[in-house]
Amino acid sequence: MAHLADLHIGSALRGLADYPGAPAVDPHEAPYEALRAAVRRIVGGGYQAVLVAGDVFDRRHADARALAACQDALGTFHEAGLRTVVVSGNHDAETPLPQKLQLPPSVRWLGADAPESVVWPDLGVAVHGQSVAGPDERRDLAAGYPGRVPGTVNIGLLHTSLHGAWSRRICAPTDPRTLARAGYDYWALGHVHHRLLPGAGAFAVYPGNTHARGPGEPGGRGFTELLIEGPGPDSGPGSGPGGAGHRIGIRQVDTAPVRYETLHLPHRATAEADLRDRFAAVAEPPAGGAVIWTLSAGTPPALLHPARALAGPGAMVCPA
Repeated sequence: MAHLADLHIGSALRGLADYPGAPAVDPHEAPYEALRAAVRRIVGGGYQAVLVAGDVFDRRHADARALAACQDALGTFHEAGLRTVVVSGNHDAETPLPQKLQLPPSVRWLGADAPESVVWPDLGVAVHGQSVAGPDERRDLAAGYPGRVPGTVNIGLLHTSLHGAWSRRICAPTDPRTLARAGYDYWALGHVHHRLLPGAGAFAVYPGNTHARGPGEPGGRGFTELLIEGPGPDSGPGSGPGGAGHRIGIRQVDTAPVRYETLHLPHRATAEADLRDRFAAVAEPPAGGAVIWTLSAGTPPALLHPARALAGPGAMVCPA
């Protein structure tokens, strides 16, 4: 399965620079290409289902193009034989776009009044979820999720800030221990834009967003691959026991063609060597993509131009 969250369809990139030799990055088009890249990877990746943990849309960019892009993505999943379950996040609750979608038969967008369960007997999977009702959801939705469906792998789908440690905006607050008490095999979370495993007894994952929106969201972006296997030895970190004797493993899949990274070079004397090492440590962007480097606050501004000279094609270096 593919676990996505925080698509924020249509939201533009921030913190770009325009200078001779810089790659051409359209701040409005790049997020749409990130969505298309994720869809292509999922459709071609042999997945059986897609879980979307909220903030499909962005409240500031709730327009016809965003609606069409979402409609196309869900339609593509349907045509490829994939089942999809979606819950709304706080951004979705601030736009009318979810109500305007014409959902294909294989897509379930769960409601906000009460938790719902989607059971796929042929896959041996039950997905439990509930959408947030408004932009300032204060209910602990997870506390009301139903019990396990016996004999299946049980997955909770939720857009939540948890206890608020990783998000300034509170949304459906809960505690990892509440997730653990549900007894589910996996929690597919959304709302936090960084890849996180909150822990505290629950196998819960934030996959991060499908595209970064600015320098504050560095690193690869895409989705989390959720692999459900038959009984077998532990495959190491990022795996856990599942229902009916299955094992669950995860893998992060980077699909966004544009990524942000931070350049921290406090020592001018070794700047050139440090620059070469830092640039070499980051993978080349895919064809047509770019790496957006931003100088950290502690890096001397005089290193901006040397960094641009050494960055190479497909890399943009921006001031702090």
